[in-house]
Amino acid sequence: MPIAVAEYLRHLATRCSRIARDTKDRMVTMELEVISVELIEKAEELEATYKVPGAGGGKSPDTVIFSGDDDAA
Repeated sequence: MPIAVAEYLRHLATRCSRIARDTKDRMVTMELEVISVELIEKAEELEATYKVPGAGGGKSPDTVIFSGDDDAA
């Protein structure tokens, strides 16, 4: 069960990152980035607590954290 929860948290983090990348509202972008990081941290915490083999030590390959600097003028 902890594996499924950690995977779901990573999935939500990815969704937040994608929405952050697509939105033009800077406040929304920043908040979604914070949520994404928190979700990844919680997933890593779960994996460490339950010692999930092959997990932890970084983000999942499909997780992209948006920096928000691409559209700065």
